[in-house]
Parts: sequence; C-alpha cells; structure tokens
Amino acid sequence: MVRSRNTYLSQFYWRLKARRGAKKAIIAVARKMLVIIHIMLSNGIPYSEEAFEKARKKQDDTRVRKIIRDAERLGLIVTKKEDVS
Repeated sequence: MVRSRNTYLSQFYWRLKARRGAKKAIIAVARKMLVIIHIMLSNGIPYSEEAFEKARKKQDDTRVRKIIRDAERLGLIVTKKEDVS
C-alpha cells in the first residue's frame, strides 16, 4: 500500500515516515489498514477513497479556521481571497 501513489494510506505513510521513521510508519499503516478492514466487515461497506478525501477537506477547513483565529488574536486583519478559476 505504501508503494502506491496518491492514496490516503500512502500519503499517511510518507507524512509519518518523515516524523517517526520508516519502521514505525509501516506499523502504523498496517494498524490503520486493519481498522479500516474491521469497519468494512462490520458495517458491510466497500472501501472508498472518496470518504478519505472528504475527511481531508474537513481537516483542511478546520486548519484554515484555526490559522485565521490565531491571526485575529494577534491583531491581524484576515480577508478571504476569491478563487480565480
């Protein structure tokens, strides 16, 4: 799983490897896989990367709100940049 690219578990592995080392990261990914398999079997649902993408977006939104709150505590004025697409 860690060799595949652009998957939730692969990204989790590379983030953790940078902080804790390869051996601990592999153990953490194996544990996470077991938890995912247990949930899949218990609830009878298929594996879906989209669920992890939604969770990632939620985490990003939470991170942005925290950064904005911290900046406002420091007395900075924060404005939202419009998307230019």
